[in-house]
Amino acid sequence: MAVSLRDVRKSFGRTQVLRGLDLEVGRGEYFVILGPSGEGKTTTLNIVAGIVRPDGGEVRLDGSLVDDGRSVYVPPERRNVGYVFQSYALYPHMTAFDNIAFPLKMAGRPREEIRRAVLEMAELLNIRDVLERKPAQLSGGQRQRVAVARALVKRPRALLMDEPYSNIDPLLRESVRAEIRRIIKDLGITTVMVTHDREEAMALADRLGVMRRGRLLQTGPPQEVFSRPCCPDVASFMGYNLMPLDGRLLAFRPDDVELGSGDFVGEVIDVEFRGRLWAVVARVGGAVVKAYTQERPPEGRRMRFGLRRALEYAAE
Repeated sequence: MAVSLRDVRKSFGRTQVLRGLDLEVGRGEYFVILGPSGEGKTTTLNIVAGIVRPDGGEVRLDGSLVDDGRSVYVPPERRNVGYVFQSYALYPHMTAFDNIAFPLKMAGRPREEIRRAVLEMAELLNIRDVLERKPAQLSGGQRQRVAVARALVKRPRALLMDEPYSNIDPLLRESVRAEIRRIIKDLGITTVMVTHDREEAMALADRLGVMRRGRLLQTGPPQEVFSRPCCPDVASFMGYNLMPLDGRLLAFRPDDVELGSGDFVGEVIDVEFRGRLWAVVARVGGAVVKAYTQERPPEGRRMRFGLRRALEYAAE
């Protein structure tokens, strides 16, 4: 495995952030860790990079032990790992060219080799025309591309990306992330990315893992995790409604709800226009359920509904 974490634990003071985390990422794989804020996603990246040390467990890169929380520790500069930070962390006093070149300069590479590598990466990421500009003169998308180029220029054995698209204009986000994913895959770089955006994770990942309370609850191809969530926590984060019924917990997607007939009755408490559909939020007993419909129901109305498909879990 290109990136391997075994039983990794980390606490900050009395707060336990990672609770025996296991993670395996294959060579050339694009793996996405998906979860809410504060669940340990960024800490995981920092441990792989060597910025933060675990309290215990093992971290391996390409099979080599780089940290065991005790006597073995390979520092970040010797791990050959690229990192795209959420803030991009570009040096404001440097041009885009010098930002991209920085890892190679620190490694003592010859000047001509650095120039060729920077120009090659700038060509791949379509930023050759902004290389003489400083970060303040760049758009959000251009800064993001410079950050990616800097992380890739030394051809790392793993690329880490922390919410890399959160600061890009939503109108450009989909096209930018698709293009950068294609470049990363063409280069064959193993990638571990973290995000709280479910749609982004499903669009980009070869495999994804849903993280809650410092552990990966489920890993697998996006279609598998989406269609067969292993537990209520994963189902909820993948957009399923959760509704208790007779000692069980039903999980179902908003588009699996049939309004107008069925065994359940709910009170409409909110309606949102979503283009072709209306998103209807209804209260059913102590649960709140979302459904999609083509006609807007009035708020406050009680409606019957049925389910086309539902998963069942033991009540918690």
